[in-house]
Amino acid sequence: MAEETRRRAEFSRIGGHPVLDLINTVQWRLSESRRGDDLHEDDDVIRWAQQSELITDGEAGGLRKLAAHSPAAASEELARVRGLREAVYDVLFTNADPRVVLEEYRDAIADADLARHEDEWGWDLPVDLALPRRRIALSALDLLTRASLAELGQCQDAECGWVFLDTSARKDRRWCVSSDCGNRNRVREYYARERRLRSAKQS
Repeated sequence: MAEETRRRAEFSRIGGHPVLDLINTVQWRLSESRRGDDLHEDDDVIRWAQQSELITDGEAGGLRKLAAHSPAAASEELARVRGLREAVYDVLFTNADPRVVLEEYRDAIADADLARHEDEWGWDLPVDLALPRRRIALSALDLLTRASLAELGQCQDAECGWVFLDTSARKDRRWCVSSDCGNRNRVREYYARERRLRSAKQS
């Protein structure tokens, strides 16, 4: 399996939900030879959570200090985030048992306090190395219990595997990014049609 080693400065946010964007930190998910992971080290998780607005800039700074003092614990959290990501993907796209996701949710709220912020209730979580994973678990349960699961889609490229909520008017979105996988596959389909036409004329 090929592992992408270049760190990504900006993570994709085409999924329509933070947890779908987390799933999309796997590049070429459906290809054994091209598959790569954007979450190489613990700081990638912090940067992803920061860019996805699951943690604040202040929380990110605090997490980096904690990671510097406890690198082994930070590496363990990286592994757990990657595991949670794959568990959510399996639940959404392979009808797997949601037990792992539910266990992560229960763990997330075990040390949390329910508090009201302005007009909404939410969980106040301790700022420790598990914070990104706990926020992801809360977000994952939100996704798994929302009515828009009917809008779930996956790029129809044979190797891409990126996922999204299809909010198009006709609910006919085929590609993660039309100008990327869409264009590449439209060109491929065009040349395939041309080859079939030439073959038909020669027969």
